[in-house]
Amino acid sequence: MDPDSHRTQVRNAWVAGSVILLVAAGVTTAGVCVQQMLEASRPSTPALFDHGLTPVNLQAPATWTNRQCGSCHEKAYRQWKASRHAVAATNKKFHAQCIQPIDGRRQWCLNCHAPTNPNGDLLPTEEPHELDSIFSDQPQWLVDGVDCLTCHVRDGKVLVTRVTSSGQAAHPVRLAPELGTAEFCGGCHQFAFKSSRYGDEFHGQLQQASMEEFLDFRRDGGGQESCHDCHMADGNHLMPGGYSNEMLNQALELDLAASWQDQPAGLNLSVSVSAEGVGHRVPGGEHFRFLTLYTNLRNAGDPPSVIPFSEPESVESPSTVKPDSVTRVTAWPRIEIMRRHLGLRERGLDPSAGERLDTRLRPGERRTFRYFVPVDALPSGSMLTVSAELRYHKMGDPDARRFGLALSEVIHTIVRTEQAIRREGADR
Repeated sequence: MDPDSHRTQVRNAWVAGSVILLVAAGVTTAGVCVQQMLEASRPSTPALFDHGLTPVNLQAPATWTNRQCGSCHEKAYRQWKASRHAVAATNKKFHAQCIQPIDGRRQWCLNCHAPTNPNGDLLPTEEPHELDSIFSDQPQWLVDGVDCLTCHVRDGKVLVTRVTSSGQAAHPVRLAPELGTAEFCGGCHQFAFKSSRYGDEFHGQLQQASMEEFLDFRRDGGGQESCHDCHMADGNHLMPGGYSNEMLNQALELDLAASWQDQPAGLNLSVSVSAEGVGHRVPGGEHFRFLTLYTNLRNAGDPPSVIPFSEPESVESPSTVKPDSVTRVTAWPRIEIMRRHLGLRERGLDPSAGERLDTRLRPGERRTFRYFVPVDALPSGSMLTVSAELRYHKMGDPDARRFGLALSEVIHTIVRTEQAIRREGADR
C-alpha cells in the first residue's frame, strides 16, 4: 500500500473516531443537561398539608425513621414521643371515632392522624382499605401518627427553617420557612365538613377553625405571634394543647369574689373566667370541646359537694354578659356552659335553619357572672364558703357513650377556687 494512502486512511479514521467521541460526549452532556432541566422544572411537593384531602407522600429512603432522627435530635425526639402527635392515630378516642359507622370510617380521618398512610388512591370520604384490621395489626405508619417525617420530609429532603452545614452533611435539606407559620399548623388543625357525595367538596362552616380564629385575633390587633409561640415555645416538640392542664391553666384564669349586701339583704357573688395569652377561642380545636363553670355555696363546716363528672342539661351561657347583669340564684350549683354549637345551618345542610350560638371565650376576654343570693336562700351557718370550679369537656356525654368512652376520660377539672365569708348579723 502506498505510504501516503495509508497515512490518509489513518488520519481519516482518527478524525472519524474523534468526531464520534465528540458527538457521544455532546449527547451525554445534553442528556445530563436535559435531566437537570427536568429535575429543576419538576414542582416540589408543598410543605403545607391540605386539610385531610390526601396523605403525605414523603419519598423518603426506607432507612429514614423517627428513631434515626432521634440519634441527632435527641431532645426533640424525646419530647415528640411523649406528645399527643405521637399517639394521634393510636389513642383510644381516635380509634373509637374512626371506626364509628356515623361520621367515621373515612379516609380523611387517617390523612390527618396518620398522614403517611398508603391510601393515596382514595377520596377523603371513602372508607380506608381494611380499616378494622388496621387498628388490630398496627402498621408502622399508624403507630407513628404525626411524626418527624410527616412534618419535616418532602421529596426525600428534610425541611428546615435554617440551613446549616451539619444538616447538609447529614442529609439532603430544603429550606421551608412555611414550617414556622400558622398555615402549616392549619393544614391539619382547620377543616370543614366534607360531603359524602363528593369527596373533595367542603360545605358549611369550618368544623375546626383554629387558623381562622387566629387570623381574626391578628386582625383585631392581637399581635403577630404564631401558633409556635405558645404550642412550641423554645422549640418544644411536646406541643401541648387542650390535653395539657398546665397549658389550660396558662390560658385560663378563674377569679371569685363575695360580698354582703344590706338592701335587699343577701350575698353578692362574682365569678370571672378570663382567656389570656391565647390567639384563638377557648376551648379551641375540635367542635366537641366545651367548658363548664360550677359555682356552689355551703356552710363552711360542711364538706364540699361532690358534683358528678357529666354534662349539665339544658344550661347555656349568653355569648356576652352585660356588666350590670345580675342573676338571682336560690339553688346550687349554678352552672354556666361555654361551647360552640353546630346545627344544620352551620353544617351547611339547611341555610334556612336558625343560627346556633358560639359562647366560647374570645382571646383576651374576661367574662364575669354576677349572682345575688337573697338572705332567705342562704345556708344557716354563720360562716359560708363559696366555691367555683372550671371543667374541660373533650366531648359531650352522648358522644362519649357513642364512642364507648368513660366520662372520666373526657372530663377533667382545670382549676378550682373557694372563698370564706361571714354571714352579716350572725353575731348579733
